[in-house]
Amino acid sequence: MRVSNRVASLTPSATLAISAKAKQMRKEGKRIIDFSAGEPDFNTPEPVQKAAIKAIQENYTRYTPVAGSGELIQAISKKFREDNNLDYSPSQIVVGNGAKQIIFNALQVVCNPGDEVIVPMPYWVSYPEQIRLAGATPVYIYLEFEKELKI
Repeated sequence: MRVSNRVASLTPSATLAISAKAKQMRKEGKRIIDFSAGEPDFNTPEPVQKAAIKAIQENYTRYTPVAGSGELIQAISKKFREDNNLDYSPSQIVVGNGAKQIIFNALQVVCNPGDEVIVPMPYWVSYPEQIRLAGATPVYIYLEFEKELKI
């Protein structure tokens, strides 16, 4: 299949390369801590399993609004307020399936060709390619520990 020039210009996924290397090292009997793909090292907690099964049994199986279901957004807003002393209205909350997806979506929304995006170092390996895919250019800045990693 032919892909767009912008996709063809991307470098292979560093995340997948690191993950494959970690799996190979584990196969070789090496003890490693794998931080590559963000997979948890524990099974889904039982209360989460039960809630998911209950949701399926009650037919909560349809598409939700893009920003997330109203019930979930309300619960997140309440959790932030009660547990974290953060006051976010539901209109300020968007639910996603992970940080990479949310960051990708944000970059696609705000970046134009020729824009520059500041990337604080250290950074996750996917950020530069996400920025390039949005038509922008990553600009790297090193954050110094002595300055408390502040931009």
